[in-house]
This record gives sequence, C-alpha cells and structure tokens, in this order.
Amino acid sequence: MKKFFTQPIGEFSRQNSMVFLVCNIVLIAINFGSFEVDALGRLLNFVWGFSLFGIVISGYYLAEDHVPDFWKAGSTVLASVIVVGTFIEIAMPEYQENGFGPMYFFWAFNQLIYGITLRGTGIFRPVYENLAILGSLIIFSGTTAGVFFDYTIPETYQPVGLVGWLALVVGVSLGSYFAWGDKLSSSTE
Repeated sequence: MKKFFTQPIGEFSRQNSMVFLVCNIVLIAINFGSFEVDALGRLLNFVWGFSLFGIVISGYYLAEDHVPDFWKAGSTVLASVIVVGTFIEIAMPEYQENGFGPMYFFWAFNQLIYGITLRGTGIFRPVYENLAILGSLIIFSGTTAGVFFDYTIPETYQPVGLVGWLALVVGVSLGSYFAWGDKLSSSTE
C-alpha cells in the first residue's frame, strides 16, 4: 500500500488518467440508464474528483519545461477547487442533479489555457490536444452562460454539451496517459 501512495508522478498520473476515463464512462452510463444508484454515484463522483485532482497536479510536472513556475501554484489551486467542488456535489443534494457549475467552469477554462499554451510543443499527441481544446471551448461556453449570466441552455442543445464533455474527457485522460508514457519512455532516469 505504501508503494501506491509514494509512486513516481508519471505512474500516478497514468493511473489517474485511466481511472478518470472509466469513472466518466460509468457515470455517463448511469445517467443514461433508467436505474438509480445514489451510493455508487457518490462513490464514483468522489473517485472522479480525486483522479482529476491527480491529473491536474501532475500536469505541471509534465509541462514544466514549457510553462512558468507560477503554474505550479495555479495547478494546486485548480486541483483544490476540483476536490472542494466534488465534496460539495456529494454533500449537497441540490448540486447532485446538474453538478457544481463553477468547478466545471474553472476546469474547462484552465484546460483551455493549458491546451492553447502547450499546443504544438509535442508534449501531447495532436488528436488529444485538439479534442481537449474543442471540449474545453464547448464546456467553457456552456458553463459561462450558467455561472455568469444565470442562463440555462435549452435542452435541444444538450447533445452539444455531451459531445464537448466526451471530447474533453478523452482529450484530458488519454492525452495525459500517452504524454506521460512518452515522457517516461524517453527519460533516462
């Protein structure tokens, strides 16, 4: 058990990337299914938050040669917002239905800046880079309407949000997974 908590950051991030992808697939299946699984949903939200926490924290170390040092503190703040937002979603029933909008807004905004800043550096494979940026744009615009303007997007446009969510999840999870794999295989440590 000690080895799990003290493993190198690259292995930690790769595991969290796969856990994040699986959690999203299961949560989407639960949301589209007609069955109610409150306890499982809360557990998956908890695991989802901590896996995204790991991806965000390790993102700085993946790109530390391409970004300024203050991004380390920014990543820490974003990861903290994600964990607190996840706890709010789990603890407060009124947020369980649609999620805690500000958390998704901050995550999408950060991912958009991160993706645009690192675009073309070769850290991420282009397909995952583009998926993350596309998903970030869609989720950012959707959450901006709710967070700043208290506007609920009509249900006819909800499938666009699902496409954005899937693009963001695949781009972030598999992008991080393969980027860390490439970095670990090319390192001489």
